[in-house]
Amino acid sequence: MFGTPFEMFGTVHLITIAVVIVISVFLPRLYKNKSEDQKSTMSKIIAAIIFLHVIISPYKDLYLLANPYDWRETIPLHMCDLSEIFLIIFLLGGPKILYLCAFFWGLGGATMAILTPDISHHDLDYIFFMIGHGMIVVGIMFATVSLGNRPYAKDILKVTAITLFILLPIVYGINILLGEPANFWYLVAKPEGASLMDMFPDPPLHILYTTPLAIAVFYLIYLPYFIKDKISK
Repeated sequence: MFGTPFEMFGTVHLITIAVVIVISVFLPRLYKNKSEDQKSTMSKIIAAIIFLHVIISPYKDLYLLANPYDWRETIPLHMCDLSEIFLIIFLLGGPKILYLCAFFWGLGGATMAILTPDISHHDLDYIFFMIGHGMIVVGIMFATVSLGNRPYAKDILKVTAITLFILLPIVYGINILLGEPANFWYLVAKPEGASLMDMFPDPPLHILYTTPLAIAVFYLIYLPYFIKDKISK
């Protein structure tokens, strides 16, 4: 099983998806009515797990893989990497805007990454990839269900503005500065594995298509809250 070629929606992939769903649903519900001290402790545990993933992943990429990455690919600047970092800070008492960014990026980006991973084999890379993206979903659900946070419609515009007008130019500039093979946010080239980006033109022209799609996904993620607010009025 370990080392075999990755099969999308194969047995290993489906088991991984199921584990992420179970933890993301039941852990937050379990802690929803716990004391503030217990919630704080679990927040720190989740933040610590994510932190360990963030700092160990570059070492794994450089030294533990049969085909190591170039150091320029290991800097934690992908949107899901930033979601992890933002979640760590938020769970340790940071501002809510970090939760909001992680909420919209993570539930969209991390979920898509779990469903259509940029992975070739069931190996150490697969394990780290799924732990990282899985913990983003777990952290967001915990912050939402257990800690009582939620987004509002106006927050979509905030997150979109931060993403498009602040972070995207910075990340693109870093890609250009570092040169190949730096490809954070896939702004220079498409992922090697099969993904939804295969439907769009090559970068950077794909931004013209993925930006409206991303905003639509943000609104789709917000839809349950919109319906709930309408019903409760």
